[in-house]
Amino acid sequence: MATAKYTKTFMPINKVKEKEFLSRPMGCKAVGFSFVRYRPGEGATYVHRHKVQEEVFVTLQGTGSIILDGKRIAMPEGTIIRVGPTVYRALGNDSAKDVVYMILGAVPPKKFPLGGRTLLGDGIPNREKVPRWKKR
Repeated sequence: MATAKYTKTFMPINKVKEKEFLSRPMGCKAVGFSFVRYRPGEGATYVHRHKVQEEVFVTLQGTGSIILDGKRIAMPEGTIIRVGPTVYRALGNDSAKDVVYMILGAVPPKKFPLGGRTLLGDGIPNREKVPRWKKR
């Protein structure tokens, strides 16, 4: 069976639930992407880094925050941050309203897929470092 040359879907921001992993349903081979909605005071429950994958985080709606190697950085709507593989990161919401992010990642397609639960599967969690998210 031949692989489609393109795939189209529709994901209005107001329909994004907690996490919408779209790479596999879209048939992506070397690009990982998802939409994430965090309610006030919610966010990642641990930090993680990667072996080779860099990630790009885009705030589509609201104002959130990201923790990069222990430093908390505000992410108002329209903010785009690229994070190198070895940086520990956690994404969340310290604001009073919902925030919606788009998360993108990719690695060179050599030796793809790497396996695991996510598309690219090279995440290294540190469950000892637990971010605390505040409602404002």
